[in-house]
Amino acid sequence: MNKFMLLPLATLLATTFTAQAETTETTQQNLTQNFSYVSGGLQISTYNHDLKSSRLGKTDNTAGMYLRGSWNFTDNFFVETRGDATVKDDLTISNSVLGLGYFHPINNDLTVYGLAGFSSTLNELELSNTSNVSHVRRVDDSGITGEIGARYQLMSKWTVEPAVRVADYDKAMYEVRLGNNIKVSDHMSIEANLMHRDYDVRKEMSYQLGARYSF
Repeated sequence: MNKFMLLPLATLLATTFTAQAETTETTQQNLTQNFSYVSGGLQISTYNHDLKSSRLGKTDNTAGMYLRGSWNFTDNFFVETRGDATVKDDLTISNSVLGLGYFHPINNDLTVYGLAGFSSTLNELELSNTSNVSHVRRVDDSGITGEIGARYQLMSKWTVEPAVRVADYDKAMYEVRLGNNIKVSDHMSIEANLMHRDYDVRKEMSYQLGARYSF
């Protein structure tokens, strides 16, 4: 997973554990207004056309993991970092986001938010020729990004999290997500997320299953 995502995520995790050791029971119970958490799990991605995955092979799917961390450091402001990396054969595809956000509760069941920051994407393919000499083919892009989203408590233990994000790459990337958060305790919940990314030529559909720890 690329260094852009790993370094701020590690810093965010360390800061969150120390600064958010004491959280009120009300905040813990209301997932729509809790923006201090870490989460991660498995990710499977499929693509609208075959991608070169080795010297002789192609694939239309990759598998890997995702990580996400958020810290509500003051009032309704939060900082968030997230990333995912999936692989198949010699192909690695990774994405990362780092941003500053603000959330606004509409009521106890609905919260809306906005986020602005920086994001990057990287496709890395390691190829070997007939002489077993390998070289890496890299295609990467980065730019500013903006996102709007909401959290709605559909049932007492089930919160849905729709969001739309745009990244200013060479060609604009559009991302639509639908998160599902199922609470199992005051701190722990299960995540089941759907995500669609449109890179103009390449389109990606991702499925995530993981866990979230809220502070």
